Amino acid sequence: MNQNEDKMFFVAFNYLINFTLERYKRLIKKFSTLEKAFYANSRDLLEAGLKREVVFDFIVARKSFNFEQTFKKIETENINICLWGDVDYPELLANIYSPPPIFYYRGSLDINWNSSLSVVGSRKFTPYGERIVREFVSVLPQVGISIISGLAIGIDSLSHQESLENNGKTIAVLGSGLDYCSIYPRSNRVLAQEIIEKSGLVLSEFPLGTEPISFNFPKRNRIIAGLSRATLVVEASKKSGSLITAKYALDEGREVFTFPGSIYDDNFSGNNNLIKSGAGVILFPEEILDFFNILPLPGNRPSKVVYKGENELEEKVLGILGENTSHIDELLQILPFNIKEISSVLAVLEIKGVIVDIGGKNYKIA
Repeated sequence: MNQNEDKMFFVAFNYLINFTLERYKRLIKKFSTLEKAFYANSRDLLEAGLKREVVFDFIVARKSFNFEQTFKKIETENINICLWGDVDYPELLANIYSPPPIFYYRGSLDINWNSSLSVVGSRKFTPYGERIVREFVSVLPQVGISIISGLAIGIDSLSHQESLENNGKTIAVLGSGLDYCSIYPRSNRVLAQEIIEKSGLVLSEFPLGTEPISFNFPKRNRIIAGLSRATLVVEASKKSGSLITAKYALDEGREVFTFPGSIYDDNFSGNNNLIKSGAGVILFPEEILDFFNILPLPGNRPSKVVYKGENELEEKVLGILGENTSHIDELLQILPFNIKEISSVLAVLEIKGVIVDIGGKNYKIA
């Protein structure tokens, strides 16, 4: 059977049953191909290990399944298909307990998964949570870290946006179908398209047309955690779905990081409980980058070197600093850039070990 024929039956089973990797393996063990399994009788399907109600529903549903119509819809929406075992199936995802046997995607699978970080948090975020994303997540894409999240309103959206604004690759994992009409939330359809256009990735294990029912999101969260070397929880209440992502990450032996919050603020009760359970506490962006081995550990940074700057703003900041010390407010007065742009470049230069903050946002060449 060629690859396209193989995809046909992966898609068919994905549409007609809850198609887990375990069920896929059972069917292959019994029938050797999904094509044979698709046309099998109920007795053989039961012998393959499918439950009676699953077999009954499948037998009924396959009678009306239209291969041509289904694939025409997938093609019209410019959606690609990745199967478990394909060479471009992400290795990190393949190694989790229950990887999806098939997922649909738009965008590029050319992602450096070894430098992938999932960033999750509350839909109703606080100013503190927003500041964390603005100051931390904005830096990470600039040093090659791919940001993974769930396209939800709130911290997810902010994380995707900060990655895009800083020329990074970001990956959105959906709890709905990937076709345009199914993307959830609707308000983020434009964001999803921007991610695709800027060499990012939007994916879903759910068939086209799948509505965003609550049952889908815990399943979606295992993929977010599974694609990531580590998960960063920005802010989470006691019942936040972000904690489900964190649990999946811990169950898979992946790292979980979070930020401490006030013991009186319910928005951070989840964070504080994660810390009690052993999650890594993040105070500075360097701590995330040390995990990815992007920079030398503190104390082992290189001595002074001539650093010319990788863009216009870096060059201008370094030109102003020279042998002097300058406060961020002075830089704002001199340079025709806003505070977000200048804060971001200062953070990047500090992480690179080129400048240091000697206190109170006063910077000098390292």
